[in-house]
Amino acid sequence: MLERLLERKENLDEKVTEFQEKRDKYNSKASEFSSERNELNDKAREYVEKAQEYKQKRDELNKKVQEKKDEREQLNKEIRKKQNEIDEIKKEIEYNGKSPEEVEKQIEELEFEQQTQVLSNEREQEIIDQISELRKQYKKSKESIEHNQDLKEKTKELNELKQKASVIHDEVTEIADEAQEKHNKMIENFDKADEIRAEADESHQKFIEAQEKANSYHNQFIKAKNELDDFKKVIKGLKKNKQKKRAQKQQTKKQKKTDEVKEKAEEVYQKFKEGEKLDTEDIMLLQRAGLV
Repeated sequence: MLERLLERKENLDEKVTEFQEKRDKYNSKASEFSSERNELNDKAREYVEKAQEYKQKRDELNKKVQEKKDEREQLNKEIRKKQNEIDEIKKEIEYNGKSPEEVEKQIEELEFEQQTQVLSNEREQEIIDQISELRKQYKKSKESIEHNQDLKEKTKELNELKQKASVIHDEVTEIADEAQEKHNKMIENFDKADEIRAEADESHQKFIEAQEKANSYHNQFIKAKNELDDFKKVIKGLKKNKQKKRAQKQQTKKQKKTDEVKEKAEEVYQKFKEGEKLDTEDIMLLQRAGLV
């Protein structure tokens, strides 16, 4: 029985060592995956922080764009107002007939007729004379406009407003392009953060799997070790009992021998009392038995 127990103990020793090594192996892997996950999460946070910085810059630029748009819209209102003022002045100017625009339109109509239709000599000459007269009228009308000081000032102010609006429009375009660039950078960093977080999630999953295996092997290690400890106690008890039995056996054997000596010594002592002569061996026997 003891041999079978020792064999079982040896098998458990191997199992304990095996489970301990596997537990330590997977604990080491779990630690590696944990470190890898933490590093990836730190890197993802860095990209998120960069993305937030780009977002803040984008929002600031978009705010500037809106401010510039508001400024441009205000200028456009002033431009429309100034244009209306100019139109009103033009209406009040004495053109000696029609405005330059109306005269120009008439000239274009006559020229179109001249170029597209077959005309009699009389009609041809009539158109030529009309065009000549209208051109003179156009010149006078333009001069009337050019000599109007109020109109000049209003036109100058209008051109200045348009120039300002054009500059602001360019600024809006430039700032909007920069804002779009920051927006693209923001998206790029958020995407990169998501990509790295996905890698971190994979490492975390591997960490969980390794930790579960380490825990499983640890439980098996504890179970095997407890069983081994129990076997050691049993084996120790059996060995102790075996030693006790051996000691008892030896004691019995010794007692038996003592009894034999005592019995023989009593026989010799009886002979001594009866007057028989004792030799040296007999005397030593009596001494061993405590009879002399």
